[in-house]
Amino acid sequence: MTYLRVTVASWGIDLYTPEGEEIFRQINEDGVRVFKAQPGFIKFCMIRSDRHTTMSVAEWRSEACGKQGALAYRNWMRESGIADKVVLEDYDGEVVASS
Repeated sequence: MTYLRVTVASWGIDLYTPEGEEIFRQINEDGVRVFKAQPGFIKFCMIRSDRHTTMSVAEWRSEACGKQGALAYRNWMRESGIADKVVLEDYDGEVVASS
C-alpha cells in the first residue's frame, strides 16, 4: 500500500485576496515542482475550504519517500516565505483502503 500525508493549514491571510491567489499560484507551479522532483511521489491535491483554511493530501510510494518529500516541500515553503503565513497540522499513515 501507499503512504499519505494530510495537512490542514490555518492561514494568517485571506485566501480570497490577490495575495492568497498568488500563494496558490506559487504552490501550483513551484511547490508541485518540488514534490514531482522527489523519489516515490505519486500525487498532490489541495482544497481551499474557507477564507483561512486549506487541506492537502500528498500520496507517496512509501513512508520514507513521504517523509523525505515533506521535508523538501517544507524547506521550499520556508525559502519562499509562505511558511511565515501559515500554521500546519499534519496527519500521515499507510493507505489501508482506496479505490
